[in-house]
Amino acid sequence: MSSLLGPPTLAVAHLVLCAFVLGWDLYMAGRITSIRSTPAPMSALSAVAGLLLAPALFILIANASVTTSHALAGVAWAWPVVAALVAMQAVYALTRGLVAPAIGLPIAAYNIALALVYAIRYAMFRGMLISEPLLAIAAAETSAVAFGTGANALLLPYYLHIPILAPATRGRRGLGTLGRSAIAALAAVWVVLLVAAVPRSAKAVHSYDRYIGDRLQERPDSDFAIGLKICPILRGELAPLALQSDMALADSIGTTTLSIYVSPRGATAAALDALERSLEPRRSALTLVVVLDWSRVGTLRGSAARKRYITARLADVDRIARHLHPDYLVPVLDPFGAASKAVGSLPVDAWERYLQDAARTAHRADSGLKVMAHVGGFSARDSALYAWATQPATPVNAVGLSLSPGFGGAATLDEHTRTIDRWLAATPSRKEQWVLEASAFPRTHGELSQERALWGTLAWATSRHAIKGVIIFEASDYESPLGLRAPGGRLRPAAMAVRQAVRALNEL
Repeated sequence: MSSLLGPPTLAVAHLVLCAFVLGWDLYMAGRITSIRSTPAPMSALSAVAGLLLAPALFILIANASVTTSHALAGVAWAWPVVAALVAMQAVYALTRGLVAPAIGLPIAAYNIALALVYAIRYAMFRGMLISEPLLAIAAAETSAVAFGTGANALLLPYYLHIPILAPATRGRRGLGTLGRSAIAALAAVWVVLLVAAVPRSAKAVHSYDRYIGDRLQERPDSDFAIGLKICPILRGELAPLALQSDMALADSIGTTTLSIYVSPRGATAAALDALERSLEPRRSALTLVVVLDWSRVGTLRGSAARKRYITARLADVDRIARHLHPDYLVPVLDPFGAASKAVGSLPVDAWERYLQDAARTAHRADSGLKVMAHVGGFSARDSALYAWATQPATPVNAVGLSLSPGFGGAATLDEHTRTIDRWLAATPSRKEQWVLEASAFPRTHGELSQERALWGTLAWATSRHAIKGVIIFEASDYESPLGLRAPGGRLRPAAMAVRQAVRALNEL
């Protein structure tokens, strides 16, 4: 869910630290095993951990997405095994006096904590039911990563902690001592951040219980839709297997409202025609929402470059309208979040002008489609854009919102719904309003939290007459761990909850 991604500076610093730790581990494994006087258990633990570290890290990241996990799901145990080996190496070095306590103690504590976290995560990957105290520990690790990366820790698998091999060799004065001290200090800081995050994480994990008793509200004339975001972002060639799998999931849930995200690179005539042909056999029965996603684009420099880029996006809007004829078209995803990474921070009136131009362009190409303005956040600028979009005179036909919990769990989700309630009360409008992106974080707070958060979102939305639909983000884990389908193909409990909601609304 790209609209949540935060500022990159500290996130890059975290990746640099992880690269430093990875380099340290590989160097230390080689150095320990090359010294003949090293005890055999220490040499074996260091050698095996060093040998497996890089491949296990690759497997961990690959298993975070359904598009790359199928061949590697069977060896998902590699990373927790490596974490356990590194923890054993650090404990052995500390207890046998092979490393100074001031260096070995924080490293051992850090590795033991990570071994526990990654064992819990592996159990979650396999769909095992995890108790709240253990979930709180795993969630605390994500919160500790978020100290430097923000919401990236929730969404991207390569923001993580890497185990640290203990320096069980004689230290060299000067640079060697400095390196040992630095790695021990880093381990100590990360342990402190993890432990400090446990109470808040425990509260967040437990907070979703408040949605257990929520009930969906009857909507007259069946004027409420539950939809599903399908497929990876279209950046070129269509992924037919992903489309087939996600369409089957949509059928099992019982929804005919689908959203598809298209990047500027994917908004070519050839790619759009291929998508149109794939959907054509069932197109008449579908309500199709197409979202133009500007994220994953490097920041443009200069006003002339931004102007050319925005003009090119209007051409994309025209092609999407002419080739796909969607029921709803979103000309830009999250103007003040994801899109600002491409064109910089633009004032509200600049986005209003773009949405006006995009709506006129889309309506010229297809007078029957509805243009939806997406309000991706809850800042003052988002509020101003929402107020503009809901005015009768503006050419957009609908407004889309995003709802998800955060590190605070259900408290964050409730805060966001209260903000939307204030917007609804302040600017009553006849225009359709949708939750374009409804998501939760099963990898962070557990799969039951995802089920309950989505149910709570649906219960809230059905009780607000202005809200005409909720689109679940998303069918499968593609770029972020948000899907109803986990890597490996297993359906999470949230899929059953969404299916139950669709059937309940059809019966009301």
